[in-house]
Amino acid sequence: MKRPNLLVINPNSSPVMTGDIEATVQVLSDRLHFDFVVTSTPGAPDVLESFRDYTLGGASVLQRLAKQPPDHFDGLLLACFGDPALYALKEQVLLPVTGIAEASFSLALLLGYRFGILAASAKAKPMMESLVLSYGLQARLAGVAALEVPIGDFAGRPGSQEDLMVEKCESLRQAGAEVIILGCAGMTGIGARLQQRTGLTVIDPVVAGCTALWQMIAGGFCPSRTGLYA
Repeated sequence: MKRPNLLVINPNSSPVMTGDIEATVQVLSDRLHFDFVVTSTPGAPDVLESFRDYTLGGASVLQRLAKQPPDHFDGLLLACFGDPALYALKEQVLLPVTGIAEASFSLALLLGYRFGILAASAKAKPMMESLVLSYGLQARLAGVAALEVPIGDFAGRPGSQEDLMVEKCESLRQAGAEVIILGCAGMTGIGARLQQRTGLTVIDPVVAGCTALWQMIAGGFCPSRTGLYA
């Protein structure tokens, strides 16, 4: 297999969060031997904290790729935990495509029976519950714990809320979670530390997304064109 080339799109316009995502992807690139480009989305909100933000960010990604198709890439990762416009991307882009939430949920099902999600803001809690429902996985969800911290506070310093995150992981453990998913790309880089401190399996969504995309490319799998994504 030739060395895959991955396009990782952060659908917000934050250069700091994009840098955090890129740092994680670089570590995986060295381990899994793929090339990559990580890019933000000019014109999108600097953080995506509402359904309106998701719509604006997702639309910006779709418009950009319509003008500049990712033909020289082997796969595309949408690096926002809301998976904004993911299904539209699977219709539009003739490549393996996944989002970091979709990939994280899929991985969590392999690693334990019930999973919990660490969300950033209070509003993100019902948004994450709604997202899990849309994927039909509500029976496997132990709960969502909100840190009640703005998403932007994680940018450039994902470990700044580590003690609070450990506390929330413990509350999710008490609710029955065996696996913890970090519910924001801005939390990337802290997963291994949380796993060490809590003893729980912790999924970094950027790691899950890149790994899933790499596996799709290696296996020769693309979204089906005969039904939902036709």
